Amino acid sequence: MKKNKLKTWALLLFSCLFLSSCQKEGVKVFKGDYTYKTSGKITVTISGVANPVKLLNRTGQMDIIDIGEDDRVMVVKTSLTGDVTSGYATIEGDKIIFDPVTFNETLILLVENGLATITSNASGKIYENNTIIINETYEGIFAGQGSYLNVLGTISGDSILTVADRNEDD
Repeated sequence: MKKNKLKTWALLLFSCLFLSSCQKEGVKVFKGDYTYKTSGKITVTISGVANPVKLLNRTGQMDIIDIGEDDRVMVVKTSLTGDVTSGYATIEGDKIIFDPVTFNETLILLVENGLATITSNASGKIYENNTIIINETYEGIFAGQGSYLNVLGTISGDSILTVADRNEDD
């Protein structure tokens, strides 16, 4: 009976050590700097009329930084236009789940232009330790500017894709 208890405790201890080492390995797989490109479509609904909008392709650098927590990283994206966004993500094996991030973006529709306040929810997966494919969903509010000041609408989108390729070390 004592041997069975000892074996059970040893198995549990070994399992805990194995699972915690896997989490550390996940962060190591993702950590690094990448070149990314984001594209997709959203819908801006104003007065019940849905307006499809193709997002301008965004490119830039993305750094995934180990913050010393078992399964958490910081993600800093710098676009070629100079915009910088940062947030946090959780690593689960070969998957990365981003904390929601809210940002502002200017949108120009056919006749209206305005400021979009968008919240992004995203998750992705790494392939061959080099390429991360991230799927994002957007939700937000559109507020007209200038002569379109009283124009209000909602934003939704579930087909935003980011592909990030790891930069080669020199």
